[in-house]
Amino acid sequence: MTTHLIVADDHPLFRSAIAHLLSRLSQEIKVTEVENFSDLNIAIARSNPLPSLILLDLKLPDTQGIDGLLSLKKKFPSLPIVIVSAYDDSEVIRGAMRYGASGFIPKSLDMDEMAKAFKQVLDGDAWFPSIPGYAENEKDPKPPTLDELTPAQLKVLSLLKEGKPSKEMAELMNVKESTIKAHLTVIYRKLNVRNRTQAVVAAKQLDIDINNTPITLIKDS
Repeated sequence: MTTHLIVADDHPLFRSAIAHLLSRLSQEIKVTEVENFSDLNIAIARSNPLPSLILLDLKLPDTQGIDGLLSLKKKFPSLPIVIVSAYDDSEVIRGAMRYGASGFIPKSLDMDEMAKAFKQVLDGDAWFPSIPGYAENEKDPKPPTLDELTPAQLKVLSLLKEGKPSKEMAELMNVKESTIKAHLTVIYRKLNVRNRTQAVVAAKQLDIDINNTPITLIKDS
């Protein structure tokens, strides 16, 4: 099955380099390149099913900062979006985390590290750079909790504890793999973790039996 990705960046050389890098990860990856936010929305509308992943620059000619991310997540809540940006200060990264990005990849990364980050996101993990002093700078950090997770997200977390990959989770829950990845993004954010391993550890530390959480499986449209 083809994995469709869209790269939205107004620098053609960087866009092409990213497209080439992604094509090296798998022969099943198809990359669409767009240079502005309007073309990105058109490309998404023409994609059926929705793309597996959007790589979004924060500074496009027709959108600025986190606005593009907010707009896309409002229209397409289950669409995984990774910010790829030269603006990698801690506040921008935190904003991307807070508003539902599946990752934040600085353009300053070398290509090998960038390839590893892309692969990690495609495998269903979030990828964010370390933020020095993050824990110390947070005011009253919210402790990990399962209370805010939906039944579907609890089911995903249960399958995560069993070591199931995203593709198998999607088959078991009768949904698209992109839906699983979107659930994982929310789970990581609400548990204050960065990846699958940390999510499992956090879940095991909580005295809640997520395996007995009932769920009605509804096939994606």
